[in-house]
Amino acid sequence: MSPYTVIIRRSGNPFELAHVLVSWLIGAGYDAYVVVGCATRDTCMAIKYRSICADIPDESEKKEEIPPPDEEPRYRLVPLPDLTSKYCRDMDKKADDKKQAELNKTEKERLRKIADLEKAPADAINGWRTHAWVLVLPGYMGIDEPFFIEPSEGEGHLLDSEKYQFIDSVYNHENYYANVQSTDIGLDSLNYDLSDLSAWEHLLAGEPHHRRQMVGIDIADKKTAVQTEKHLDMPVSWVEKLEISTDEYGQRYPGSHKVIHYKKVLLDKFSPYSERDGVVKRIRTFEDYALTVPLITYEWYKHRVDKMETVRIDHTKREIRETFGIGRRDHLLKHVYSMDALVGSVEAVRTMEFNYYARLDHLTRLVCTTLTFDEYYSNRSDRLESRLVIYTEGTKETKRQIKDVTETYSRNHEIPSKQDVWKKIFHLQDNTIELLYQYAYNYVTNNTRSYIKPNLAETGGKILFYPDKTSGYIADPNAKQPRDLEVYYALCENMEWEHATTKQIRDRETDVNGYLRQRHKELTEPMLAVALFDTEKNEAAKKGWKEQEAKKAEVTEREKEAEIDPLAPYLARMFGSGHGSGNPLTVKEATLIREQCINDFKSKQLARQMLVQERFEKLNNEYKNKRLWYLANQFILTPEKESNYFTMSAELAFQVHTLEVRLTRHQDLSGPRYKILLEYLDKHPLLKEYNRSKNYYGIK
Repeated sequence: MSPYTVIIRRSGNPFELAHVLVSWLIGAGYDAYVVVGCATRDTCMAIKYRSICADIPDESEKKEEIPPPDEEPRYRLVPLPDLTSKYCRDMDKKADDKKQAELNKTEKERLRKIADLEKAPADAINGWRTHAWVLVLPGYMGIDEPFFIEPSEGEGHLLDSEKYQFIDSVYNHENYYANVQSTDIGLDSLNYDLSDLSAWEHLLAGEPHHRRQMVGIDIADKKTAVQTEKHLDMPVSWVEKLEISTDEYGQRYPGSHKVIHYKKVLLDKFSPYSERDGVVKRIRTFEDYALTVPLITYEWYKHRVDKMETVRIDHTKREIRETFGIGRRDHLLKHVYSMDALVGSVEAVRTMEFNYYARLDHLTRLVCTTLTFDEYYSNRSDRLESRLVIYTEGTKETKRQIKDVTETYSRNHEIPSKQDVWKKIFHLQDNTIELLYQYAYNYVTNNTRSYIKPNLAETGGKILFYPDKTSGYIADPNAKQPRDLEVYYALCENMEWEHATTKQIRDRETDVNGYLRQRHKELTEPMLAVALFDTEKNEAAKKGWKEQEAKKAEVTEREKEAEIDPLAPYLARMFGSGHGSGNPLTVKEATLIREQCINDFKSKQLARQMLVQERFEKLNNEYKNKRLWYLANQFILTPEKESNYFTMSAELAFQVHTLEVRLTRHQDLSGPRYKILLEYLDKHPLLKEYNRSKNYYGIK
């Protein structure tokens, strides 16, 4: 089949697929060729279940090694002497080496058995399976080294790839080149300079036109040059132009879906907008070769309104990880939760990461468990870094209650460390508050302060201070003890802060519940974003466009049906409404209607002329009177009155000129309009009898 037919049918053998790919590459400017040779059985039959899927993301942790210092430190600590016995150390090393050797032997044996099971069965015609693939040579489009492309999968391979065994020939639209080199060493050892006749035999003598070297030949005369060189050119292609429409390109795969079976992996590819949830690629890994025990599922999404990009489902740990792009209202970037977590429950185990830069509260990460609620912040003005909330265990009758709240703050260098709080610990169940201050320079301990909150119900809502209900530790023994008033003010401030923090925690729980309900709705009712001008996928724009076209067609049809007829009022006056397409009128009726139409036209033209003439004379007289008034009083006028006169005079002059132009235009067009009316009446189908008698008797 031709490349055009292959594109239409969306199927073909390796040669047909190679022709299509080479056609596209040559059209894009690459130096591409179809290769005819031999390949392995898996390559010829497009077998993938014995190869590893290259699309599986690499999740190995990359540890950044700290580079050694550029300069050796001037002073170094002397290492402690090693007092262990060398004999014991050697014996331990031998035991460890022996144990590791046994483990390596067991692992090697296991890998050998797996390789034997995965090994392909013997191929009786190995080295004789004919196959076609693509060769891209350097020199164009920034290509530096030649390489192969497998047309059935579209992936590039190096010249030493094990997929390909032998090359018979290569060809394209310019020439056919037969390989005369030995391929025993490998395809990477071949000389891919097609102009070398010792390596490649040409079917058509000479080189293509753009590669010819006209040495010692008068290239001004192209006919002489070509005859002298005796080059032969390939015939022009008879294949129709290869085109792919926008809809076909958007479909990607036949049926908008493609499945590839790799070793213990299933790869699903979908065209954009083909699936309701917007998935474009899915990779499912399994533990066994029968693909019955799933391990991990990877999914990639596009064009989702909720900005979800990837999903990772770990079936072993029963964990789901969702990642999002920038642009969500809640600024969520990553959501990790258990598959067994209750829908919309903040008490389940989950981790949420946010784009703190776009959030007002600068929330970075949120970790929820059954009994904890951990918040992390970045770059806050109040220097809050984290907040750990510990709950009591809830029951079916009672909701879990806040037990402890621990807030951590960063260092504020504008105040001394003894006044800069590092941690605030609120024990709500024990009714106590603990304050830990920042460490001072060269101190191994820090200041602390603890309070037992007074019972506000007993004090009538007033905060009373009892010295025996507070205690503290000061790291500096020479420092003075704080005054009771300062301690009292700190107690009042932290009790108010505890109340505000408790409210913020409950508000945060409400917000998280809202996030989770919104995520559940987004997962159960996914919505895809469509470009505003994409009328094929944008249903609202498509509906509006169709309604607009329907209204336009309706107006056009109405205008065609209701064509303006100057005789319609006279026919309605004589015969009533609805007379328009009947038998021709008699000579008497036609004469009466024709005279009425002509007389009305003349009277309307005369009335229009008289109206314009009257307005013209009125404004012209007014302009002349204003001019005479100005000539008589120009020496006694104030600058303001003179300016008003010039403004009014210019406006009157413009109106007079406009009316004069309209009057002249009316006089010039009255004659042609009257002539057009007479020609229309002479051709009117209802005045057929009158026009015939007029032509017969010569009536004007």
